[in-house]
Amino acid sequence: RAKQEGRKGHDLLRQLGTTGIQTPIRWEGGELVGTHSLHDTTLELSDPEGPTVHKKWMTAFNTHSGKAILHKTPWSLFSDFFERITPRGEELWVTNGRVNELWQSGFDDEKRPFIMDRWPENFFEIHPDDAKVRGIESGDRLRIVNEDVLIQTGGFVAQEDGDLSYTALEKKGHIRIGRGETEGVAIVTTATKKGVIFTNFLHPKHAANALVHRVPDPLTNRYRFKLGKGIITKIGESPYKEDLSQMTFAPRDL
Repeated sequence: RAKQEGRKGHDLLRQLGTTGIQTPIRWEGGELVGTHSLHDTTLELSDPEGPTVHKKWMTAFNTHSGKAILHKTPWSLFSDFFERITPRGEELWVTNGRVNELWQSGFDDEKRPFIMDRWPENFFEIHPDDAKVRGIESGDRLRIVNEDVLIQTGGFVAQEDGDLSYTALEKKGHIRIGRGETEGVAIVTTATKKGVIFTNFLHPKHAANALVHRVPDPLTNRYRFKLGKGIITKIGESPYKEDLSQMTFAPRDL
């Protein structure tokens, strides 16, 4: 549209305002029209105009019926594994995910210093109660060690459902114990629950998934990359504790 009107794309984006326009974008009557939600069976689509292409997934899921297929995982296939990995003693759950500043695989972000400098080191969000008993403050440098990383070495194909349970895999010698550790800077916050550490899983300097077990889900054969644990230790103060020019410890759950 900007090209047709003889102006820059950025000028058109400014006109759209801070709310922008939600993709996929369609041409309708010479105007740009956003799509509020996919798989919307009530969406009435006009004839395609210009570059517009109507994909099936705009009004239906990519299944024979057009409806979503939800797979229910029996708790019996997971309960013994969950019981085995539940933190004990000084251990805390360690889960990980994305942050807004790095919202993709990182293949392109690593080429952009203004993005990577936003998080020069990884961070660990820790609840105030967990931080207090360990003498941890925002800006302290922490190390998390998991001496009990479960690694599946065999038994990926089975004849009976029970053969894929964690108990059966361990009994048949398909589980070994490994070790993982990672470091980061503390952020004391109520954004995470007591007993749970949250960290960015994409930071190139600190591999948060080193703390995660290598035992796939028996139905999907996908690794459970969010279920880590470990013992957290303060190992000093980071340079960012007093100098806030690179890292901020302001609440992220506003």
